[in-house]
Amino acid sequence: MSSGTEPYSVQRFRGGFALVWREPPEVDPEQKRRRRQLAAQDRASAESEARTIWEGADDSPWTVERIMTGYMASIAHKPSHGRTQDAWKAMKPFWQNVDPAMIDEPMCREYRRTRKVEDATARLELMKLSTALNWAMKAPHKHITERGTVWLPPKSERKTRHLTRKEFDRLHDGMIAPHAKLYALIGLFTCARPGAILDLTWDRVDFMRSQIDLNPVGRTQTAKRRPVVPIGDRLLTAMQEAYAARTSIYVVERAGKQVGNIKKAFQAASERSGVHATPYTLRHTGAVWAAEAGVPMSELAQMLGHDDDRTTQQHYARYSPGYLKRVADAIEKGRISA
Repeated sequence: MSSGTEPYSVQRFRGGFALVWREPPEVDPEQKRRRRQLAAQDRASAESEARTIWEGADDSPWTVERIMTGYMASIAHKPSHGRTQDAWKAMKPFWQNVDPAMIDEPMCREYRRTRKVEDATARLELMKLSTALNWAMKAPHKHITERGTVWLPPKSERKTRHLTRKEFDRLHDGMIAPHAKLYALIGLFTCARPGAILDLTWDRVDFMRSQIDLNPVGRTQTAKRRPVVPIGDRLLTAMQEAYAARTSIYVVERAGKQVGNIKKAFQAASERSGVHATPYTLRHTGAVWAAEAGVPMSELAQMLGHDDDRTTQQHYARYSPGYLKRVADAIEKGRISA
């Protein structure tokens, strides 16, 4: 009953809801759409009912693929769903037919060797696998009674790549498309995450107060909190010009449509300018510049959307002009400097 990473959907039907799916080609070459009326009358209950029906409709073994499919269906409403889908696309060729009870450290190490990616990426993928196995073990599912041990690559020290002011100007000059230029300014001067910038709509830009609310209405704040941030003078001018020329509700738009991915624009600008950067580089760059100017870590944490300043200090405190100077003075002079 599955057809890819989205095996079914819950849709409106006859005043209520229905479970909708397409059979795989080997079962139905025409892949006609099939529908089953649900008893639930609200969306949340319908999603739960559909999940129960779907999981119970298949009597095949609970392989890793079946577990991942069920787990992804259970988190379809969560922000982590898209990233889990992307991870599974990379993981599927290796893991799809594996018995979860057979997973062990040598198997995980072999998977790591097959992936030509950084340790952090492989670690994330294996963590997704472990989370899905836990989901399959827990009540009320209890789809499996035994699972193997997932080995994880060591957690590497995170390196903060940032640009100098001259490098940013070269990169910005290397951007041709207006939406890419605007994105770069927003990314630098708000320190916002890429997803928050691409989701930004004009109704959350307050020109009177010179503020941007990065969190859409109805979105629950997660660990990646989206704060309200100020608009500086340079960014304000660019946003006013973009607003006057807008053809969409989205701030970063192209041909009247939301831009779903900005990576290609950065790759092209990096080649033109000779300055390598990714969308996330701008977040780090803005944070480093603020730290170098002496901004307190507590204030920078609010700008970055960190719940407290421990994470902020871990990555950016060393860029502060007085970083550990009082400690060094105490060691050298026997007293703490003012």
